[in-house]
Amino acid sequence: MVEANGKRAIGFSEIKQKYLQHRYPIIMIDRITDYREAEYIEAIKCVTGNSPELVGHFPERAIMPATSVVQGFAQLAIIFFKLSNGQLTDDEMTLVTSVKFRFLAPVFPGDTLELTMKPKRLDGSIGTFSADARVNGRSVVRGELTLAKTGVARFADAPW
Repeated sequence: MVEANGKRAIGFSEIKQKYLQHRYPIIMIDRITDYREAEYIEAIKCVTGNSPELVGHFPERAIMPATSVVQGFAQLAIIFFKLSNGQLTDDEMTLVTSVKFRFLAPVFPGDTLELTMKPKRLDGSIGTFSADARVNGRSVVRGELTLAKTGVARFADAPW
């Protein structure tokens, strides 16, 4: 959807239907707020104290787990990869092959996490992305993630 301000947005329902196989409670992207294939993608995650990942994570001083932020980046990379290279076939899947992030500040309930990702390398089978997460314009997580496309047959012995 192209908004009045020229930004290209993708809502939560479309994210689930077209881009992510993930389901509750681990969908870490609420909305794509803008993107340009092979150039950049931006998204938000609205953090709430009612989210399962926050309920037991330091209940007296709740913060979003670092692993949940990394999961958000992984999901954003999958969406960006598909937007840039096309949808996967039924016999393909993506795997996160490496992550390297610095955590600069905690993310609290009530925050809106603004995720931005740009490709360092992007081709038909591999994507390496630089990523930044901000709250109120302040960087809270920064780093890099690599995603690879592979065939499901590679894991024929997996106990799905």
